[in-house]
Amino acid sequence: MRVGMLVVAWGLAGAIAGPVAGEKMRYVPEPRAIRSEYEVGVYYFPGWQSAASWRPLVGFPERKPLLGYYREGDPEVADWHIKWAVEHGITFFIYDWYWVKGATSLMHALHDGYFNAKYRGYMKFCLLWANHNPPKTSSEEDLLNVTKFWIENYFRRPEYFMIDRKPVVIIFAPGRLTEDMGSDAVRAAFVKMRDLCVKSGLRGIYLIACAGPDRNFVKNLAYEGYDAATGYNYPHAGLSGRASAPYDDMVSGYADIWQEFLRIGKLPYLIPVSPGWDSRPWQGAKALVRSEPTPAKFMDMCQRAKGLLDANPPGLVPKTLIVEAWNEWGEGSYIEPHRQFGFMYLDALRGVFVREDDHWDIMPKDVGLGPYDVKGLWTRPKPDWNFERDADGWTAMMGLTDVAVKDGCLQARSVGGDPAFRAPPVRIDASRLRHLVIRMRVDKGGMAQLFWSSATSGESEEASVRWELAKDGEFHEYVIDLGANCCWRGVIEGLRLDPTFVADAQIAIDYVRITR
Repeated sequence: MRVGMLVVAWGLAGAIAGPVAGEKMRYVPEPRAIRSEYEVGVYYFPGWQSAASWRPLVGFPERKPLLGYYREGDPEVADWHIKWAVEHGITFFIYDWYWVKGATSLMHALHDGYFNAKYRGYMKFCLLWANHNPPKTSSEEDLLNVTKFWIENYFRRPEYFMIDRKPVVIIFAPGRLTEDMGSDAVRAAFVKMRDLCVKSGLRGIYLIACAGPDRNFVKNLAYEGYDAATGYNYPHAGLSGRASAPYDDMVSGYADIWQEFLRIGKLPYLIPVSPGWDSRPWQGAKALVRSEPTPAKFMDMCQRAKGLLDANPPGLVPKTLIVEAWNEWGEGSYIEPHRQFGFMYLDALRGVFVREDDHWDIMPKDVGLGPYDVKGLWTRPKPDWNFERDADGWTAMMGLTDVAVKDGCLQARSVGGDPAFRAPPVRIDASRLRHLVIRMRVDKGGMAQLFWSSATSGESEEASVRWELAKDGEFHEYVIDLGANCCWRGVIEGLRLDPTFVADAQIAIDYVRITR
């Protein structure tokens, strides 16, 4: 918005008119990038590639993005994201990136969207390796393989974000590496990873660990060879043992964590900030909720962070802010323009770190573009999937690779102990349809599990059923009484299928039906 001159109640109104508003354009207007002496990076969760992904958000209309429930991976969508980000002082996206022993997932936003975006040269990107992987999946061999993948696919790109002229990678779960390998082996592997980068013509690699302010843990990170530490999020900051607490306490709690990191002083610390936490779309009534977040309170957190950036030497606190997140809609941590607050979170960020306030925020409808919504958001007539020609809207949620439809079956291979498929959106009357009928074949693993969610409750162990799989490697039809579970009630809106609990299993599903 044009700050200080035009005010809009974004919960009800559209975009503010700007210099190109009302014009019909063929493509996203060119960004008017602005930046300051600070680098501002924002985590980007690439979890919105299908109607099934968006369906849990429908019960939270205040979170609906101003781009709609968009087709993530569409370059035009990526260009709107880039435009809005760089016009508010954001300088790089940090894509959540998934790799388990060579199997990757959720690559669409980066590979299909950003890499094909017209305006990608306006902002940098780097990776957060979301390595919350199964135990015993980390090794020196795997670390060298993933480094080669990074070099071949990312590090040589001119848009890749660097510190000290080294490509930056943030490690989500450094403890996973330590538990699997031991600190001495991690330290030795990091040396070899850096050597690989140098031999490829780079100056090395800048490794950042996500961590809390535990002195011994941070000391061990320094020993293993990390260049710096940061956080992904601290949703329990300021909670003080309570089941829930206001976002105000999260603001002060974050500040306490920053100060503790500075007292530890073992590694440079990139200051993280967050606009809130409310994971009810994914976890239902049991979710942690940090209540009453607002852009003004987020601005307060950013101002406190800026104070630390300005007061400390770059060797201790690099002039780089990390924001969680652009679009963690399910976790309730997002600054992407949305129905409730419009551009106000982005304006708060710009107001603290850029200070130049005369600008316009343009939406697609202002220039005759859009909509960008995914197809099939509002369910299929019957919960009956046969996979004759395609995946019927089912997607790989996690822990699966080689996903394809072959011979009339949905097929995949598991790469961890918690693989899962996501069904397309459904609307099932649980009082009328009470049985799962599934014909499937899995060559490893003894159990499968179906989870469900409704408008009032998220997925949970309670809202699920397990059944034993035949171990002969042949197709079998299983009929499961869902109605025997007291949580199978009301209107079911989401389904998740875990086809096995083991890694490296070959999976084939002939059909899935919810029947009387």
